[in-house]
Amino acid sequence: MGRYLLRRVLLLIPIWLAVYTLTFGLMQLTPGGPWDREKPVPREVREALDRKYGLDKPVWQQYVDYLGGVVTRFDFGPSYSSRSRTVNEIIADFFPVSLSLGLMAMALGTVVGVSLGVVSALRHNTWLDYTIVGSALFLRTIPIFVLAPMLMILFVLQLGILDVPLGWQGLIDQRVILPIILLAAGPLADVVRQTRVAVLEVLNQDYVATARAKGLKTHMIVIRHVMRNALIPIVTSLGLIVNGLIHGSVFLDRVFSLPGFGSIVINSIQLLDFPVILGATIFSALLVIGANVVVDLIYPFIDPRVRLN
Repeated sequence: MGRYLLRRVLLLIPIWLAVYTLTFGLMQLTPGGPWDREKPVPREVREALDRKYGLDKPVWQQYVDYLGGVVTRFDFGPSYSSRSRTVNEIIADFFPVSLSLGLMAMALGTVVGVSLGVVSALRHNTWLDYTIVGSALFLRTIPIFVLAPMLMILFVLQLGILDVPLGWQGLIDQRVILPIILLAAGPLADVVRQTRVAVLEVLNQDYVATARAKGLKTHMIVIRHVMRNALIPIVTSLGLIVNGLIHGSVFLDRVFSLPGFGSIVINSIQLLDFPVILGATIFSALLVIGANVVVDLIYPFIDPRVRLN
């Protein structure tokens, strides 16, 4: 497993480097600069700031210096807009909020999606199957920026179940209900579909027919024989959910006034704070890459026939 992990990491390094290079190049092509967002800055002050942050160096040297800091010290550099703080400190302050919401949304989406997928497979080609799959796909087609105000109108204005769901007071608070539901709604259809297909494939195996012939009840067959063999495609889809959670938080943090990872991205783009943009992008890429590696490492524990060579 150690050799496999090393090989996977080595293969993922070019992907991460391509993400960094593309983001760095796009920022260099962006009109304006970090000092253009404020009131006019005297030329002497602008030159002093450029020297302080290394912006007076050639582009290739800025590229190498930033990459060297990330690789050797995991240092994303200082923030231009928050000049007394580093990008690492900003991410450390904001990321735990998004992590908490993301884990709760992943748990909700997994439990609900897997349960609906199993029920849909067990009631294959019935009205219940069509209803579950159709509803999940319909939910998947609604963009999150449309679904968010719809749910706010429904739960806050029409039903009066929730108060105004803005701000952050921790997970033990009713204001996190809608953000968690919205984060889970995006990947829910994928989990339902993957689970349904995997369970249907396993249900057609001979050993399932043998278990039925022995008189085992349906729920025992599902628990003992079906789910374990159907987990690999389900776990694969869960690895893709991480990317969706990151994208979803960018919008939801602004809508629900959450001090999360998404607010870092929006604020840094508005202020042209290039180190924060680079740091957030690189950090997001590392999360997605890490999630996929973890999924690969889980495979042998689910199915002993899988070997990581």
